[in-house]
Amino acid sequence: MDGLVNDDFRYMAAIAEHGSISQAARAMHISQPGLSQRLKRLEQQLGTELFDRSSTPLAPTPSGKVYLKHAIRALAAEDAMRRDVYSATRKVRQRLRIGVSMARANALLTQPITSFYETRKGCTIELREMETFDEMHRLFLGDEIDFAVLTPIVPDPAAYETEVLCHETLQAVASAEMDVPAFRRASTGRVFLRQLEGIPFVLPSCDRYFDPLISQLIDVSNTRLDIVVRDCSAELALALVQDGLGASLVPSTWVQGKDDLQVFDLADAQAGNVLRAIYPKGHIISDDEALFMHIVRERLG
Repeated sequence: MDGLVNDDFRYMAAIAEHGSISQAARAMHISQPGLSQRLKRLEQQLGTELFDRSSTPLAPTPSGKVYLKHAIRALAAEDAMRRDVYSATRKVRQRLRIGVSMARANALLTQPITSFYETRKGCTIELREMETFDEMHRLFLGDEIDFAVLTPIVPDPAAYETEVLCHETLQAVASAEMDVPAFRRASTGRVFLRQLEGIPFVLPSCDRYFDPLISQLIDVSNTRLDIVVRDCSAELALALVQDGLGASLVPSTWVQGKDDLQVFDLADAQAGNVLRAIYPKGHIISDDEALFMHIVRERLG
């Protein structure tokens, strides 16, 4: 099927992918002289070279990188449009694609996904794993996600828009039945890490913000925790805590609404954290996206 965007976008992207005009021509089912002429004509129109001919494989020039960035976005937008038109025509299930770390998905999204399904049957949620801004940027460029849930990065405001979902704190938690002397003595809802020495601890893998923070707090306070399990999933950590194995340190969003836990802010952790929803600049938020983020904010509120 012919493309709706400029075919030059496809040809230049093929040259960049294969690093060779001849290989790109074979892949695109066009003659090598024909593709060379197309590249030369485009460069004349733009007044700049797009590829460095002295490089093997061919490499984009700085101008070429700018051109390819816009070409890839245009091609991705066309693909997304075709999928949406097909979905509307065939009345197939719609999709909501979310970029999120698995640790955060496991701890945060169970109830929102359930509530979303009950409200919006017929929409499939797809989760794409990511941990860093670079991974998020790659997923957006490939049109693999509709929005991302990430922390604590504030991305380039020229390329992305953000929405604050909540402010997180680091909290010490234990089952309601577990006798934690520091918890019994706490009158302000806060405890210090040193007060928790001697208690069995479960330390899950949280994310790239909280994991280094927890390690730093342990080192700075010179606290010797009796760590029974570490680097486990959110589900396993909370299940072990709820079963009374020990206490844990987790982000506040992990334990909101869990009445079977004792929860105290960690006084050593002065800095909080911001959880954000992130969209590409100019992205039109769909009704499904707006509904899902509303459910998440309600859950975190």
